[in-house]
Amino acid sequence: MPLLLNIVSPYMHTSMLYKLKSSLSKPSNHQQIEVTDLKAKTTINYDSMGKAARALNLPNYSIISMYFKNNQVKPYKGRYIFKKIQGFP
Repeated sequence: MPLLLNIVSPYMHTSMLYKLKSSLSKPSNHQQIEVTDLKAKTTINYDSMGKAARALNLPNYSIISMYFKNNQVKPYKGRYIFKKIQGFP
């Protein structure tokens, strides 16, 4: 990625370049999760709550986030069990 920055930096405004550099240096705050679908009898890993929410056609990722925040044990809508994958940054 630094090579790309060297190529485009002469053509970018300094404020945009600063934003781009700072966004590239930030660590990802995504939490990888495992979703078990009891109805379909499948388990799928997703790189983030947002990706899982989109795949399950949920309105947004906050549903999954609240599942963890509330230490929910029952499957969501009687169908989905969410589990955080340990060892993921």
